[in-house]
Amino acid sequence: MPLVYADSSALFAYLHPNDEFSVVVDAAVQKDLPDFVYWPWLRYELRHNLRMARTDADGEVAWQALRASEKTAARLRWQDELTADKMLDAAEELSTEKARGIVCGSGDYLHVAAARRLNLLSGIDEFWTCDAAQAKLARDAGLKTRLFKSGRS
Repeated sequence: MPLVYADSSALFAYLHPNDEFSVVVDAAVQKDLPDFVYWPWLRYELRHNLRMARTDADGEVAWQALRASEKTAARLRWQDELTADKMLDAAEELSTEKARGIVCGSGDYLHVAAARRLNLLSGIDEFWTCDAAQAKLARDAGLKTRLFKSGRS
């Protein structure tokens, strides 16, 4: 199974049945059968976004899917080497290199820095996102990147 760093936009789409990207992300998961990198920042960001979406049945389904995946480690592969302090330092370094040329939020730099660090340590197969600016940053940082476009017309 390939190991994919999916940012929170891609993981949210995978878990939430009514997200605008869910059709295309689900198709990619069914085709590639990846495991996803999971670490403290990504867990916090994804849980936070899903908590905010728990306003209807689809949001509740997404929350329950995440909690079930966390308990069984289904598709979410925990990465001990991605500690918050080290990844904040790595994001700072990446920002120093790229911030003048690639406009992204600080969280985007943190995701790409973590993926780049993990890629150097043990390798990842791809970086997945639904965010065009973050995809540009990931490509520029040397990561094989998949940008998902909305599955809605």
